[in-house]
Amino acid sequence: MLIDNSPKKPNIETVRRIKRSLHAALDLPEDALITVAQLACLEDGCAPLETVMGLHRVGAPQLQHKVHKPTDLIMSEDLVEVCLAWGFSVDKFSMNTIFNEF
Repeated sequence: MLIDNSPKKPNIETVRRIKRSLHAALDLPEDALITVAQLACLEDGCAPLETVMGLHRVGAPQLQHKVHKPTDLIMSEDLVEVCLAWGFSVDKFSMNTIFNEF
């Protein structure tokens, strides 16, 4: 008997919401690409699932940041953390407003 131990996939609408929120908050050009991936974390002391977000822009270095929680639990505060890690200043109120619009 086979047992499926793979983690539950994140809700696609949550992934889209994260991408749209970051794109809007950072006022990115249309050709900028945001990636969102939920991965199993195998490091000691790490949550079982983490969400890795990346920013790809033409002519700029790729940026990446991990949030140690499943994608479906990502909140606007986490996206502010991601923006700060990428070197962008986004206030919590603005991100919360944008995140709740989507």
